[in-house]
Amino acid sequence: MVDWTRREQTPHGYRISGVRAIDRGNERRWLAMQFEGDGIRPYVPVIVNEIIQHVLLPLIPLSLLLLLFNVFAVRRVLQPLRHAEREVDALEPDNTLLRLSEPSEPREVNTLVSAVNRALGRLDAAMATLREFTANAAHELRTPLSIMQLSLDQLPAGKQRDELHADARHLTRLVEQMLDLAQADALAVDGHLAIDLADIGRDVVAAMAPKVFAAQRDLRFESLGDTQAIGHPEAIFRIYRNLIDNALSHAPGVTPIDVTAGPGPQLAVRDYGPGIAEVDLLHVFDRFWRKDRRSSNGAGLGLGIVQRLTEAHNGTVSVENAAGGGALFRVQLKA
Repeated sequence: MVDWTRREQTPHGYRISGVRAIDRGNERRWLAMQFEGDGIRPYVPVIVNEIIQHVLLPLIPLSLLLLLFNVFAVRRVLQPLRHAEREVDALEPDNTLLRLSEPSEPREVNTLVSAVNRALGRLDAAMATLREFTANAAHELRTPLSIMQLSLDQLPAGKQRDELHADARHLTRLVEQMLDLAQADALAVDGHLAIDLADIGRDVVAAMAPKVFAAQRDLRFESLGDTQAIGHPEAIFRIYRNLIDNALSHAPGVTPIDVTAGPGPQLAVRDYGPGIAEVDLLHVFDRFWRKDRRSSNGAGLGLGIVQRLTEAHNGTVSVENAAGGGALFRVQLKA
């Protein structure tokens, strides 16, 4: 007996019947079927069943495999972008020498990262030009300012001369800070150069004593044990000087200024003024920040210079309100 299918016309449409052999191992069975109908409606269940069994069911595992492959491929493509994102987040405005790692593939990501690195290179060149211009301008201004101060001494004594002297001192300090800032941004610290914080502190105190005494203030220095550190002598000198200048400007009256070196690779400067409000502690090291821009003669650069010089030494600078009043600035370096 062989498989057969027969179609017959009926008064109400047609009849389809047939027989099919089904082998199950060593056993053969015969399947007989018959259905009647009109139009294509009798075929619909058969067609739907065939689509489900031979199209949809095989597509389910294939779709799952395709989905897993797409997830893996997308993650692999996005991995270099995520790495570049982390590197971009780590970029600091004060360090324009950093560059993003360029992945070998995919090519589109490599092209994008290369373009970003070229942009960073142009930004670094522009910042270097700006630093050079600032340093050159500061150098050029120092001489005429010195001549101006000498010329002011020849004017008749009086309120006007005192005001002009104050303005000249302010301009001189601003020029010095511009020079300090330009050199701080370009500073490279030798990690093997040992310095003595006490020796540098004494030099700074001796250099600034006339200015402090002219303001009728006392400047006291104390060495607290071992004061060896790793650093750049001129940069440490500027750190001391800017902290003392800050204390001189913001602690009123005739209160003293205490400068200490040690113990260990640290230095501190304390004044006995009103201290710093808690809300302002987060901003004192921001460049150009001043609590009261109307009454302050400074440019808001001194403490920003201190922070930049300290960071160049891989150190930290902090400020707190000291017990008994006043602000205490502490710089921690590497030994």
